[in-house]
Amino acid sequence: MASLVIWFTLITVSLCAMIIAAGAGMPVVHMLMTGLVSIGIALVAIFENQKLRNEGASKNLVAASTARSMGFVYVWGALTIAVTYMFILRWHEWWHFMSGFAVAGALCLFYSNSLLRDDNAGRQDDTILNVGRTLTWVQLVGMIVAMVGMLVDGKLTRYVNPRHMDWAAQNIFFFGALALAVISAYVLWSSRNDNAQAAPKAG
Repeated sequence: MASLVIWFTLITVSLCAMIIAAGAGMPVVHMLMTGLVSIGIALVAIFENQKLRNEGASKNLVAASTARSMGFVYVWGALTIAVTYMFILRWHEWWHFMSGFAVAGALCLFYSNSLLRDDNAGRQDDTILNVGRTLTWVQLVGMIVAMVGMLVDGKLTRYVNPRHMDWAAQNIFFFGALALAVISAYVLWSSRNDNAQAAPKAG
């Protein structure tokens, strides 16, 4: 599938670029790279989602695409943190966050695959779809709160103090949250429009 090739290419290239920046001790470059990658990830997810909607794909397929995109963001974060703090920098708490991201990514991909199986079987479980929508709202609010908190606490300037080796992780946290917030906001906005368009037909 072309979209999967794009995803894996984006994750691989970004991982290499961010590791080089971290290894070279260039936190500002690392921050810029992480920001560009997060925007790229969000745009790929949005374009893929929009393409499915324009083609008239089922709700299962659209929701599966959304969950898969979110899962890839979490996987990207887990991989980048793991490689960075196993081989480049030292920060003893890295594995807690890496594990959390890996679990979240696995759950998103499991949910996506479940929706694909339902679609292949010709089933549509509105309860499961509504649960996904609710979790997307929770994720959107959570990511916004997390980003505001990080900005207020000055997490993106941790590199100023050489003792704070978590600066690379903070970049990943912030821009990963940004990618998830953008994806979540888009799919919620799109589903709202879908519902608005479907309402007149029901009447």
